[in-house]
Amino acid sequence: MKALLFLLIAVSPALGVRAETDFIRDSAAPGNMRFAWIHGSKSAKANEDVRIQVHRYNEHTYMLRQNPAVHWEAPFMYLLFGNKEALLIDAGATEEPQYFPLYKTVSKVIKRWEQANLIELEKITVLPLGSEPSQIGGLDQFRGIAKVEVKENYQLAQKIDTSGLDLGDRVLTIIDTPGLNENGKTIYDPWTDILFTSTSFYPGRLVIRNYELYKNSLERLVNFSKQNPIAFIAGGRIEMSSTPGLDYILRTNYRPNERRLELSLGALVKAHQVVNLINGKESIQIEDDFIVMNAVGRGARAYGWPVFIPEKFDKPNPR
Repeated sequence: MKALLFLLIAVSPALGVRAETDFIRDSAAPGNMRFAWIHGSKSAKANEDVRIQVHRYNEHTYMLRQNPAVHWEAPFMYLLFGNKEALLIDAGATEEPQYFPLYKTVSKVIKRWEQANLIELEKITVLPLGSEPSQIGGLDQFRGIAKVEVKENYQLAQKIDTSGLDLGDRVLTIIDTPGLNENGKTIYDPWTDILFTSTSFYPGRLVIRNYELYKNSLERLVNFSKQNPIAFIAGGRIEMSSTPGLDYILRTNYRPNERRLELSLGALVKAHQVVNLINGKESIQIEDDFIVMNAVGRGARAYGWPVFIPEKFDKPNPR
């Protein structure tokens, strides 16, 4: 009877007993990417998929995606848990909770996580890694909520801050990566070895706004990767199809046969090489996993799959 009473005390969340996780590992914490993201529909109005897709990468890392039928950019968000705090990276593209219930969705995930881990979090931080509309749309849903801090336009004290964000034994590195966006940032998680690049690098149209800043940002990431293991790169959106070099038409709500979200370290190195070779000139460079666009507007490639096929990928008709 005494042993049973001790067990109840030890595991009872009501008594405030904490089951902490050791976030120090010799190798990356494994996760699951063997699934498909929802890809919208031809009729956004008739779409019946969830507004926000939630994927449990592992027990302390969640990936969220806004339904393309709700907003054509279909941005990704990431929810990371530590022993004391949770971090939501980016806040989607839509303001109205009736169309994009981000706070409600995140709250449900947090509640389930707290119950499963017998931990009551001290704080939830919402941190957009840039100031694009697709990163800050849902921020107002979190303002004025107890234990929630919104860090908009977060300023770094140095280009690479290795102690800027401690979630409770899960310490994240924040890297300054402007160029596509003036406030662009990247987060590195040494527990999963994932590099969260948001809109600084992703499988899509990389429209450079400031050439020198972006060249330096990519060089900073490449140099950082030489000192830190990278499992893969998780960006803020997908704009490429599964056919190498083919992107989707701008503002399309229907994206079948998407390329995978994850980018390899090799893709980052390739992007750095391409940007260096552009040397500040007006250019559109089509690569397998992304398209670099410098000194041109995003509308310079309003076309895309299924309308346009780059010549180097055009296959002759066998008939």
